[in-house]
Amino acid sequence: MAIVLGVTGLVVLLVALVIFVRSSRQASAAGATTNRRAVLVLTLLGLLLALASQLPVFQA
Repeated sequence: MAIVLGVTGLVVLLVALVIFVRSSRQASAAGATTNRRAVLVLTLLGLLLALASQLPVFQA
């Protein structure tokens, strides 16, 4: 179970990175990107999943 949580967390972080890079390339001259909240939520979710995989409850 720990491996599944860890890999899922890493995949979510990778998706957040791809969204961030794509949106920063398409940013207008005004500056701000439109997906800030989505990137933040995905980053926090990925970190939460990756760190939860280290809890003793999920260790086999």
